Amino acid sequence: MLKNWKFRFKDLGPIKDATLKLGDLTIITGRNNTGKTYMVYTLYGFLRDFSELAEEIMESWGEDGFFSYGIPVSGRTITRNLLESGNFELGFSKEAFDKDRTQMIRQVCRCYSHDKIDNVFNARAGTFSSAVFDAEEDRGGLGFSPIGIAAETQIGGDLSIIFSEGRLFFTYERDKKRETRADRIIQGFLLESRLQQAYIRFLFQSTPDFFRAPNCSTSVRLATSLFHSEMESKRSFTVRQIQQLADEHDLSPAEIIRTYTSRYALPIDDEINFVKAIPDFPSEMLKSERGIGERELEKIVGGSFTKSDGILYFIPAEGNSQGGKIPLHLSSSSAAEMSRLFFNFVLNQEDQSTLLVIDEPESHLDTMNQIKLARALARWVNSGMKVLISTHSDFIIKEINNLIMLNRSFDNKEELLRDLGYKEDDSIDPSAIEAYYANGGNLEPCSMNEFGIEVPSFENSIDELVRVSGALGSRIILEGDEIG
Repeated sequence: MLKNWKFRFKDLGPIKDATLKLGDLTIITGRNNTGKTYMVYTLYGFLRDFSELAEEIMESWGEDGFFSYGIPVSGRTITRNLLESGNFELGFSKEAFDKDRTQMIRQVCRCYSHDKIDNVFNARAGTFSSAVFDAEEDRGGLGFSPIGIAAETQIGGDLSIIFSEGRLFFTYERDKKRETRADRIIQGFLLESRLQQAYIRFLFQSTPDFFRAPNCSTSVRLATSLFHSEMESKRSFTVRQIQQLADEHDLSPAEIIRTYTSRYALPIDDEINFVKAIPDFPSEMLKSERGIGERELEKIVGGSFTKSDGILYFIPAEGNSQGGKIPLHLSSSSAAEMSRLFFNFVLNQEDQSTLLVIDEPESHLDTMNQIKLARALARWVNSGMKVLISTHSDFIIKEINNLIMLNRSFDNKEELLRDLGYKEDDSIDPSAIEAYYANGGNLEPCSMNEFGIEVPSFENSIDELVRVSGALGSRIILEGDEIG
């Protein structure tokens, strides 16, 4: 699981050197321009593209004549044996696995740092040339139990990899009756590729999150929900102009695209594509029973969402003068903004185990709804979700602190909960939380005690407001007494 990993960010925008360890609920807070979004986007890009990067590393090992860093035979040798006899085995050890895992992560991070971070932020090549992203695993309790990873080739057959009693077994079963000579040649190429993919999954079987692309809700989700059609229209227009511009100017297509298109960071671009696809969701998905994600969001926005003829609508829980449903672009900013998260939960209702990243979840939410969102975050985490947020909201932090205190045992707790307006499941275990304060180019772990999370910037700001308010209030009272 990702909780066993630490992620390091160095020389990344305003970030000098910061280390992040994920919890079930991870909170990054701090003032503006302290690098919170830089870290969130960089981690998102790494997790999103890990499989692709890992396959590139295995291909580079293959070019050196080895299947992996710890297996000193070629992938072609393993493939040939699997096609001829259906199996291949060799002596192996936990140390060999550790070597492969360590080298895989090291080289994936190096490749990501050098070649991919620029793409994550859609920046010019070399913009983040000095940036370093690294991942380190806490290996406590790491083991490799006998397990099979099945991978079907495109022309039939099942591949599995099993580790047992110090030996590594590759097996492959294919349908020989339907096979032709041409099939056998093609199958060799396909099998070697599938073999690499299966081994990567086998190697990181204890970290399945590396193979689930996270869901990221960016701080510009309101604009994305409202203006994605216009943005897509602009993109299409730009593409149509590329050939004409290439003929008229001495520019390469890449230079033209860079010059004439808007620049969106990868999470924003992915969000645009997701929002664009929402009208094509099967209607049955919106009619199915609501999961905990959708239910909590419906409480926050005071209604629900639907679509008809490709148009998205907001349906207020209470009646409105427009009769039942409102086109999303005419609804409140909070409803439009939360629609992205709502449809994300609809799409992933069967599997909500992926990491949910929300940049500034408080955007366009009034203080009461920020408090409701904090309770929703706790309920999502308690249901098994993993959530990472970056936030400036004192109300979210204060309410999470209330939920931490609710996790304790109290005399007559049921009566206390009722008096305070909470339910039994409105609490969160502090051990599930990792909280950080971005400051001075670093991430400082927030202190946590029986009263919750201590955030320096929030505490200092509130103390200063109280001090000023007290000084002014006392002066008003004093001068009022003098006049009287």
